[in-house]
Amino acid sequence: MGDSLAYGLQVGKLKEQIAAGTVRPGSFDTGYAMVLTSYLRERAHDLTLVDLGCPGESTTSFVDGPCGFATTGKPFGTTPLPLHVPYAGAQLSAATAYLAAHPGAVGLITLDIGINDLRAVQVGCPEGHGFKDCVATGLPPALERTATNLRRILSALRAAAPKTRILVGTYYNWLAVTDPDTDRFVEALNHTIAAAVTEAGAGLVDIFPAFNRTGEARARLCDLTLYCTPARDLHPSDAGYRVIGDLFAKALGEPGKP
Repeated sequence: MGDSLAYGLQVGKLKEQIAAGTVRPGSFDTGYAMVLTSYLRERAHDLTLVDLGCPGESTTSFVDGPCGFATTGKPFGTTPLPLHVPYAGAQLSAATAYLAAHPGAVGLITLDIGINDLRAVQVGCPEGHGFKDCVATGLPPALERTATNLRRILSALRAAAPKTRILVGTYYNWLAVTDPDTDRFVEALNHTIAAAVTEAGAGLVDIFPAFNRTGEARARLCDLTLYCTPARDLHPSDAGYRVIGDLFAKALGEPGKP
């Protein structure tokens, strides 16, 4: 569950399919959820992945709905775009309904949500001089809403699946390609996520260190995301999605792949 990372989105591929007139969710098959599923299927061959990921989802839309991507095509136009698993209303409602309909059958829930709460603040700030001051001012109240929504999300999931393992991912900072100082904003978001996850007794998968604050941070980000391409796509490359999938596998005690 979650946003475009759960969906496995890569914007260039999506725009090509929009231009061709047919968007095929099944072609977005290199995402971290798919990577993790491939590892788990080595031991459980009949494992089913139910991918509710909604590109552009924030914690608020996750709770209240609807998924803009599926209803209006937001942020990629005005035509509804297909999800891996179609549903109406809020993603949280779709998830809890699925869990209620399949009691005891779901062995793992994975979630990434929150980056679009931060992006809403960033998009509302003018680029250039003053951008970081603007983000620093707008972020605290946004993170308060994020924390409240995350607590509600995790509480609902735990109530719907008391014995199911829940793993929640943090985020990386693509803007560090040009300004590493912007790491502090994503780290603040990640701290908010970690606090809610700990409170809920779920598991945290820390994505940030694998992408940011490495010895060759810019080169690492250019390899693991598509932000350095002409498309300036903030989403992971196939290699980046594999890294995230490996981290989720490691959190489960799975070996992953080199």
